[in-house]
Amino acid sequence: MNLSEKMKKLRAENHLTQEQLAEELQVSRSTISSWETGRSYPDLEMVIEICDRFNVSLDFLLREDEKMVRKLNFGIKQKRMLVVLVTILLVLLVNTVVSATPFKANPESLEISHVKLQRDLSYNGEDPNRDWNTTIDLTVKSNNVFFKPIGDDLLVSNENGNLSLQINWSFSIFHIFDTHRFVKADQSVLLDENVANEEITLKWDGDKSNHLIPFDISTINK
Repeated sequence: MNLSEKMKKLRAENHLTQEQLAEELQVSRSTISSWETGRSYPDLEMVIEICDRFNVSLDFLLREDEKMVRKLNFGIKQKRMLVVLVTILLVLLVNTVVSATPFKANPESLEISHVKLQRDLSYNGEDPNRDWNTTIDLTVKSNNVFFKPIGDDLLVSNENGNLSLQINWSFSIFHIFDTHRFVKADQSVLLDENVANEEITLKWDGDKSNHLIPFDISTINK
Protein backbone atom coordinates (compact mmCIF):
# COMPACT_ATOMS: atom_id res chain seq x y z
CA MET A 1 0.00 0.00 0.00
CA ASN A 2 1.51 3.31 -1.06
CA LEU A 3 1.29 6.73 0.59
CA SER A 4 -1.82 7.87 -1.27
CA GLU A 5 -3.73 4.73 -0.34
CA LYS A 6 -2.66 4.96 3.29
CA MET A 7 -3.72 8.60 3.51
CA LYS A 8 -7.13 7.83 2.07
CA LYS A 9 -7.55 4.89 4.47
CA LEU A 10 -6.47 6.91 7.51
CA ARG A 11 -8.82 9.76 6.61
CA ALA A 12 -11.73 7.36 6.23
CA GLU A 13 -10.94 5.61 9.51
CA ASN A 14 -10.99 8.97 11.26
CA HIS A 15 -14.30 9.91 9.59
CA LEU A 16 -12.89 13.00 7.93
CA THR A 17 -13.80 14.49 4.59
CA GLN A 18 -11.14 15.80 2.28
CA GLU A 19 -12.27 19.31 3.06
CA GLN A 20 -12.03 18.75 6.84
CA LEU A 21 -8.53 17.28 6.57
CA ALA A 22 -7.49 20.09 4.26
CA GLU A 23 -8.64 22.63 6.83
CA GLU A 24 -6.68 20.90 9.60
CA LEU A 25 -3.52 20.77 7.50
CA GLN A 26 -4.12 24.29 6.13
CA VAL A 27 -4.07 23.24 2.49
CA SER A 28 -6.74 23.18 -0.21
CA ARG A 29 -9.18 20.28 -0.71
CA SER A 30 -7.77 19.76 -4.21
CA THR A 31 -4.33 19.28 -2.67
CA ILE A 32 -5.67 16.47 -0.47
CA SER A 33 -7.32 14.96 -3.52
CA SER A 34 -4.06 15.09 -5.48
CA TRP A 35 -2.22 13.36 -2.65
CA GLU A 36 -4.82 10.61 -2.35
CA THR A 37 -4.87 9.93 -6.09
CA GLY A 38 -1.07 9.98 -6.35
CA ARG A 39 -0.95 12.94 -8.74
CA SER A 40 1.35 14.79 -6.33
CA TYR A 41 3.12 14.22 -3.03
CA PRO A 42 3.39 16.27 0.16
CA ASP A 43 6.82 17.52 1.19
CA LEU A 44 8.67 16.12 4.19
CA GLU A 45 7.33 18.74 6.63
CA MET A 46 3.77 18.00 5.57
CA VAL A 47 4.33 14.23 5.79
CA ILE A 48 5.43 14.74 9.41
CA GLU A 49 2.27 16.78 10.09
CA ILE A 50 0.15 13.99 8.61
CA CYS A 51 1.91 11.45 10.85
CA ASP A 52 1.21 13.63 13.89
CA ARG A 53 -2.43 14.09 12.89
CA PHE A 54 -3.13 10.37 12.53
CA ASN A 55 -0.66 9.27 15.24
CA VAL A 56 1.32 7.00 12.94
CA SER A 57 5.06 6.67 12.38
CA LEU A 58 6.94 8.09 9.43
CA ASP A 59 8.15 4.59 8.66
CA PHE A 60 4.56 3.30 8.46
CA LEU A 61 3.43 6.09 6.15
CA LEU A 62 6.35 5.86 3.73
CA ARG A 63 7.01 2.13 3.74
CA GLU A 64 6.45 0.47 0.36
CA ASP A 65 6.25 3.82 -1.45
CA GLU A 66 9.65 3.95 -3.16
CA LYS A 67 8.63 6.83 -5.43
CA MET A 68 7.77 9.01 -2.45
CA VAL A 69 11.00 8.08 -0.64
CA ARG A 70 13.07 8.96 -3.71
CA LYS A 71 11.25 12.30 -3.97
CA LEU A 72 11.90 13.11 -0.31
CA ASN A 73 15.55 12.09 -0.59
CA PHE A 74 15.93 14.31 -3.63
CA GLY A 75 14.30 17.21 -1.77
CA ILE A 76 16.62 16.74 1.20
CA LYS A 77 19.67 16.70 -1.08
CA GLN A 78 18.45 19.90 -2.75
CA LYS A 79 18.12 21.61 0.62
CA ARG A 80 21.57 20.47 1.66
CA MET A 81 23.03 21.78 -1.57
CA LEU A 82 21.21 25.07 -1.02
CA VAL A 83 22.63 25.35 2.51
CA VAL A 84 26.13 24.63 1.18
CA LEU A 85 25.70 27.19 -1.61
CA VAL A 86 24.42 29.88 0.77
CA THR A 87 27.31 29.16 3.15
CA ILE A 88 29.84 29.49 0.34
CA LEU A 89 28.29 32.77 -0.82
CA LEU A 90 28.35 34.16 2.73
CA VAL A 91 32.01 33.18 3.13
CA LEU A 92 32.87 34.85 -0.18
CA LEU A 93 30.95 37.99 0.81
CA VAL A 94 32.71 38.23 4.17
CA ASN A 95 36.04 37.55 2.46
CA THR A 96 35.41 40.37 -0.03
CA VAL A 97 34.62 42.85 2.75
CA VAL A 98 37.52 41.80 4.98
CA SER A 99 40.06 41.67 2.14
CA ALA A 100 39.41 45.35 1.42
CA THR A 101 40.54 46.26 4.95
CA PRO A 102 44.30 46.45 5.66
CA PHE A 103 45.65 45.19 8.99
CA LYS A 104 48.92 45.88 10.73
CA ALA A 105 51.16 42.94 9.93
CA ASN A 106 52.66 40.72 12.59
CA PRO A 107 56.47 41.07 12.34
CA GLU A 108 56.92 37.50 13.60
CA SER A 109 55.12 36.24 10.50
CA LEU A 110 57.22 38.22 8.03
CA GLU A 111 60.47 37.56 6.22
CA ILE A 112 62.42 40.51 4.87
CA SER A 113 65.20 40.39 2.31
CA HIS A 114 67.15 42.48 -0.23
CA VAL A 115 67.08 45.53 2.06
CA LYS A 116 68.90 48.48 0.54
CA LEU A 117 69.32 52.02 1.87
CA GLN A 118 70.56 54.89 -0.24
CA ARG A 119 71.51 58.21 1.35
CA ASP A 120 71.69 61.50 -0.52
CA LEU A 121 74.39 63.39 1.35
CA SER A 122 73.81 66.56 -0.63
CA TYR A 123 70.52 67.23 1.13
CA ASN A 124 70.43 68.46 4.73
CA GLY A 125 66.70 68.88 5.26
CA GLU A 126 66.43 72.61 4.56
CA ASP A 127 63.92 72.31 1.70
CA PRO A 128 60.36 72.53 3.19
CA ASN A 129 58.99 70.68 0.16
CA ARG A 130 61.21 67.69 0.72
CA ASP A 131 61.12 65.56 3.87
CA TRP A 132 63.52 62.79 2.90
CA ASN A 133 67.12 62.21 1.98
CA THR A 134 67.26 58.42 2.29
CA THR A 135 65.33 55.75 0.39
CA ILE A 136 64.68 52.22 1.62
CA ASP A 137 63.91 49.35 -0.76
CA LEU A 138 63.15 45.81 0.37
CA THR A 139 61.27 42.60 -0.30
CA VAL A 140 58.89 41.32 2.34
CA LYS A 141 57.17 37.94 2.46
CA SER A 142 54.38 36.63 4.66
CA ASN A 143 54.62 33.20 6.28
CA ASN A 144 50.88 33.25 6.97
CA VAL A 145 49.03 31.58 4.10
CA PHE A 146 45.99 33.85 4.44
CA PHE A 147 47.79 37.20 4.65
CA LYS A 148 49.81 39.07 2.05
CA PRO A 149 51.83 42.26 2.63
CA ILE A 150 50.75 45.49 0.96
CA GLY A 151 53.78 47.09 -0.66
CA ASP A 152 52.32 50.60 -0.74
CA ASP A 153 51.65 50.49 3.03
CA LEU A 154 55.27 50.42 4.19
CA LEU A 155 55.90 53.05 6.89
CA VAL A 156 59.26 54.03 8.32
CA SER A 157 59.76 55.77 11.67
CA ASN A 158 63.06 57.48 12.49
CA GLU A 159 64.58 58.34 15.84
CA ASN A 160 68.15 59.61 15.41
CA GLY A 161 68.99 56.94 12.86
CA ASN A 162 67.10 54.14 14.64
CA LEU A 163 64.64 53.14 11.93
CA SER A 164 61.46 51.13 12.58
CA LEU A 165 59.45 49.51 9.81
CA GLN A 166 55.74 48.90 9.82
CA ILE A 167 53.73 47.33 7.03
CA ASN A 168 50.11 46.39 6.56
CA TRP A 169 48.82 43.17 5.08
CA SER A 170 45.50 42.00 3.71
CA PHE A 171 43.53 38.87 4.52
CA SER A 172 41.95 36.67 1.87
CA ILE A 173 41.16 32.96 1.72
CA PHE A 174 42.47 33.08 -1.85
CA HIS A 175 45.98 34.02 -0.67
CA ILE A 176 46.43 30.34 0.09
CA PHE A 177 46.80 29.79 -3.67
CA ASP A 178 49.63 32.37 -3.87
CA THR A 179 52.82 30.37 -3.38
CA HIS A 180 54.97 33.51 -3.03
CA ARG A 181 53.00 35.98 -0.90
CA PHE A 182 55.79 38.55 -1.15
CA VAL A 183 55.94 42.12 -2.41
CA LYS A 184 58.58 44.72 -3.11
CA ALA A 185 58.20 47.86 -1.05
CA ASP A 186 59.95 51.19 -0.78
CA GLN A 187 59.78 54.22 1.46
CA SER A 188 61.81 57.34 2.19
CA VAL A 189 62.95 58.96 5.41
CA LEU A 190 64.92 62.03 6.52
CA LEU A 191 68.16 61.13 8.31
CA ASP A 192 70.32 63.65 10.12
CA GLU A 193 73.46 64.19 8.06
CA ASN A 194 75.52 63.84 11.23
CA VAL A 195 74.38 60.23 11.74
CA ALA A 196 77.04 57.93 10.32
CA ASN A 197 76.09 54.91 8.24
CA GLU A 198 77.46 52.63 10.97
CA GLU A 199 75.08 54.16 13.52
CA ILE A 200 71.92 53.41 11.52
CA THR A 201 69.79 50.51 12.75
CA LEU A 202 66.72 48.92 11.23
CA LYS A 203 64.05 46.76 12.89
CA TRP A 204 60.38 45.87 12.73
CA ASP A 205 58.08 48.00 14.83
CA GLY A 206 56.50 45.76 17.45
CA ASP A 207 59.00 42.94 17.04
CA LYS A 208 59.23 41.49 20.56
CA SER A 209 62.62 39.94 19.83
CA ASN A 210 63.99 43.39 18.99
CA HIS A 211 65.96 41.72 16.21
CA LEU A 212 67.89 44.11 13.95
CA ILE A 213 67.39 43.76 10.20
CA PRO A 214 70.59 43.63 8.12
CA PHE A 215 70.81 45.94 5.12
CA ASP A 216 73.13 47.26 2.45
CA ILE A 217 73.73 51.00 2.39
CA SER A 218 75.11 53.28 -0.25
CA THR A 219 75.57 57.04 -0.58
CA ILE A 220 75.30 59.49 -3.45
CA ASN A 221 76.32 63.11 -3.95
CA LYS A 222 79.13 62.96 -1.40
